[in-house]
Amino acid sequence: MNIKALIARFVTILNALMMAAAFIANPFISLFWPALPSFEPTPEAPPAAVEKPRSLLGYKISYAGQETPDKTAAQTLAETLNAIIGTNGFSAEQSGAAQGANEFRLALAADFGADEYLIEDAGDGVIKITGGQRGIIYGVYRFLEQYFDCRWYTHDFRVFPANPAASMVSEVKSERYAPQLEFRETDWISPRDVTYSLANGLNGNVYRQIPAIQGGNFGYNGGMAHTIINSLMKPENFFAAHPEWYAYRESGRARVPKQLCLTNPQVLAQMKLEVGALVSGGNGQPIISVTQDDNQDYCQCAECKRVDAEEGSHAGTMLRFVNEIAREFPGVLIDTFAYQYTRTPPKITRPLPNVIVRLCSIECCFAHALDDPKCPENAAFAKDIEVWSSICNRLYIWDYTTDYAHYNCYFPDFAVLQANMQFFIRNNVKGIYEEGDYTASECNSEFAELRAYLLARLMWNPDMDYNAEMNGFLKAYYGEGWQYLREFIDFTSANAGTKWPHKKMGIFIKPNDKDLLNLKINGIRYADELWEKAIALAGDEMAGAETRERRVLRSQLSWRYWKGCNMAAEFWRLQPAEDWQAANEQLYNDMVDFGITRFREGWNPEGTYLLKQPKNWWGTPADWHG
Repeated sequence: MNIKALIARFVTILNALMMAAAFIANPFISLFWPALPSFEPTPEAPPAAVEKPRSLLGYKISYAGQETPDKTAAQTLAETLNAIIGTNGFSAEQSGAAQGANEFRLALAADFGADEYLIEDAGDGVIKITGGQRGIIYGVYRFLEQYFDCRWYTHDFRVFPANPAASMVSEVKSERYAPQLEFRETDWISPRDVTYSLANGLNGNVYRQIPAIQGGNFGYNGGMAHTIINSLMKPENFFAAHPEWYAYRESGRARVPKQLCLTNPQVLAQMKLEVGALVSGGNGQPIISVTQDDNQDYCQCAECKRVDAEEGSHAGTMLRFVNEIAREFPGVLIDTFAYQYTRTPPKITRPLPNVIVRLCSIECCFAHALDDPKCPENAAFAKDIEVWSSICNRLYIWDYTTDYAHYNCYFPDFAVLQANMQFFIRNNVKGIYEEGDYTASECNSEFAELRAYLLARLMWNPDMDYNAEMNGFLKAYYGEGWQYLREFIDFTSANAGTKWPHKKMGIFIKPNDKDLLNLKINGIRYADELWEKAIALAGDEMAGAETRERRVLRSQLSWRYWKGCNMAAEFWRLQPAEDWQAANEQLYNDMVDFGITRFREGWNPEGTYLLKQPKNWWGTPADWHG
């Protein structure tokens, strides 16, 4: 008998054994894990009637400046009202000396913060929108949201009301607002678009450049992360001539070009020159990042060790170094990290007023709120943020919102997003970067657009109606089965981080770690039913760039990926091997069909970060990389 025949016989016997095992196991599954009650959507109440006594037909839209943001704001208002009402009757006009009734008057205000706006009814049919350089534009978008239910859910999917009485508005109430965060940034896909960013309150310059006539950015001059080695004092420029400028490592008894020796006066002098060059020749943004590289190779020379011991933290050497640069450039915001080995606040040194300390939550658990005292990782982080908040004039946050080792796996953090944002605000945080899947265009297989939208909105207003915003997005983006998706999100969030003993749902967690999702067979079947209903109700009509059904199927990939990694449901091994292998192959083919090319974060010549077809279908999706 040849090898192929032996293998075929082995597979036949194995399949028979699997079927027998499944036959024996099935009655016990129903006994120990009975089916969960089916989810019944809540009947949606009709929208409350709102009296709309005012017609905007015939209204003028005036702005005061020349090529200034109030002109952009006026044009945005005119274009959107024309789209809503189905007319070309609105246009933006520069105001002259005389102004009349029935008019929108848009103007910049020098005494407003850059992101601040005021909407008010000035009488005689005049609606005034006043604001700072970006605030004037934010105010227009807020007016369109408040009085017309407009939403910019993604860069290519916006929702405007379809209403024959769309020109009518309710009573305009005075509203003055300035966001609590001066810096608001996230990545994903849609936040790279300028219109989307302005509509949803983002102002950073890492992922988009907002022209001055649209209000400009508030962001970084030069790189925003890991800059001391990668952009400011590159080893290829200095290491050969000055190895003593770089970190000494005891393990190799040598200098390594991975961090700087922060107590060397020559390093400080050179860094001042590098920062000065950015100040004089950079992009004019207010923040310059002086931040450690992404490794643990801090300097262990005698002087650096002495300072760190005195301060009780490696943040001691970093903060003393950064303070000297900030003292040299008092009109510039100098940004540095409290990240990994520099996360612990120093005992002695305090940041100067123009120093930003950006505290990073990379070690935390994202199944639980960051202020949850029962979660050890988060309790430690909460202590650190409280100390940093008490000593730092400008505390920023670098937060994390996905699984960087498995971008295509579902990451159930939706239940903590608002709680964490409010926790940051309570601790006087002034700026936030919500890092997500910044390569999502290469691996958009989860809830990328939903999470990006919610994060942007939360940074703009941490106290927003979170449920209403999520539900509104789900309904518009995924269709009539949206309540099933909301139930899936709530159900899985409730079953995240419940393993005992609990460690954490970290940002590099394996899909088969029960700290990610702790589901039994009946829970998996319940979730499958939710997806089936959502797909059936989505509809195949185009909604933006794709159908709602395809959007549901795209997001379902992340659930199927989790099941594949856990060998659950259609991937269950107690069934004929060809069945679960076929499920593996179908998932891979569907991922390719949806344009998935990336597996995880990172880059290397070997391409281990890329999605790659396996040699056979015996493994799990966790194996499908280069």
